Amino acid sequence: MSLTEELSLQTRRSLLSRLRDLEDRESWQTFFDLYWRLLYNVARRAGLDDVDAQDVVQDTVMAVAREIPQFHYDPERGSFKQWLFRILRRRVSDHFRRHYRQPAHAGISPEMLEETGDADAIVMRDGVSLSDAWNQEWERSVLDAAIAQVRAQANPKHFQVFDYCVLKEWPVAKVASTLGMNAAQVYLARHRVSQAVKRAARRIEVEWMKGRVV
Repeated sequence: MSLTEELSLQTRRSLLSRLRDLEDRESWQTFFDLYWRLLYNVARRAGLDDVDAQDVVQDTVMAVAREIPQFHYDPERGSFKQWLFRILRRRVSDHFRRHYRQPAHAGISPEMLEETGDADAIVMRDGVSLSDAWNQEWERSVLDAAIAQVRAQANPKHFQVFDYCVLKEWPVAKVASTLGMNAAQVYLARHRVSQAVKRAARRIEVEWMKGRVV
C-alpha cells in the first residue's frame, strides 16, 4: 500500500471521530451518503410511506449527532452497527406512537408499542421483524459498497462479465456471445470478480461494524 493510500485509509477511518465536530459538513455529508439508504429502506419495510421514511432518516441522523460524542467502539459493549440500529429502532417506534392509530397498520397496535416499547414488535410487510430487516438491508448495503469498490478497480471487461452473469443473471452462452469470449473465459472472469467482491465485502463488514468508512 502506498503512502497516499495509507493516508486516505486513515482519513476514512477517522470519520466517526470527525463527526463529533457538528460543523464538519463534509464529514456529515459522507456519513449521510453512506447510511441514508440503509435507514430509509428499513423504515419503508416497517410500513412507512416515502415522506415518513425520510422523516425517520432525518430524525435518526439528528439523534446520531446528539449521541456521537458518547460513542466509542468497544466490541464487548456492541458494534457501531448495533448502536446505529438502536437509534433507528427508537425513531421508528416514536414515529408509530406519534402518527399511527390504526391497529392493523403494519401489524401493530398503539397498545403493543406502549406495552413493549420495542419496534421489533412491528412485523414487516414481508413477515420479518425490524431487526431482521435491518440485518438484511445492512448486508445489502455492504454488498453494494463492495461491488462499487471492485467496479472501480477491476478490469472493465471482467466486471462486465460479472455484471451480466451475476447481477443480471444472463446465461454464460449469452454473455460469451455478447462480449466475444469463450465460455472458459467467462467462467474465469466471473470467478475472479466474484472472489474480489467477497473479499471486499468482508473488509467492509469489519470496518462498518467498527463505525469506520471504507
